[in-house]
Amino acid sequence: MNGAGKISDKVYAVGLTKLRSIAREAKRDHERALELWNSGVHEGKLLATLTEEPKKITPEQLDKQVKEIHTFDLADYFAKNVVAKTPFLLEKANEWTASGQPEFVRRVGYACVCVLAKSSKTLNNNYFSKHLIIIEIEIQNASNWVKEGQNYALIAIGRRNQALNTKALKVADTIGEITIDYGNTSCKTTDAFKILSSEKVQQRL
Repeated sequence: MNGAGKISDKVYAVGLTKLRSIAREAKRDHERALELWNSGVHEGKLLATLTEEPKKITPEQLDKQVKEIHTFDLADYFAKNVVAKTPFLLEKANEWTASGQPEFVRRVGYACVCVLAKSSKTLNNNYFSKHLIIIEIEIQNASNWVKEGQNYALIAIGRRNQALNTKALKVADTIGEITIDYGNTSCKTTDAFKILSSEKVQQRL
């Protein structure tokens, strides 16, 4: 569902378990992934992210496809299964989180920041601290899906190490409660402060 509450692609309610099973059998194929993406079907796009060949992806393809994302689940799968497997992850995270980008482009951008926070072995704390500053300034007034992306990025950054956890907790405390509109679903806004201060997270830092 997009920011206006309208579904942009056809949806056939095929579950992710089934899609993953199909992907395992189908194997990776770049041309087929492009066809699936262009099918106009939500599940087709999800399956494309599971069967794409990362080595054949260009920055131009990523820039085109990111503008054709209108749901938070596809945003996450695109970031984790496609962008993250290319050499362009950091570049796109920086480009797509910029304030002038469309709502879902920024949502994908922050999903890329989440991937970087969880997996990068080269980025230092200063990189993530800059994102924390932006999140603190923007999140309360951000559009719905940017707000969700920033909230998840706040959590991912705060789980990276002790120093960033301390900073992220201060940001979460300053921000206070936020509300993300998930429409008529059972989804609820994730409490960043509660997660980052939990015993489970603290023990892993």
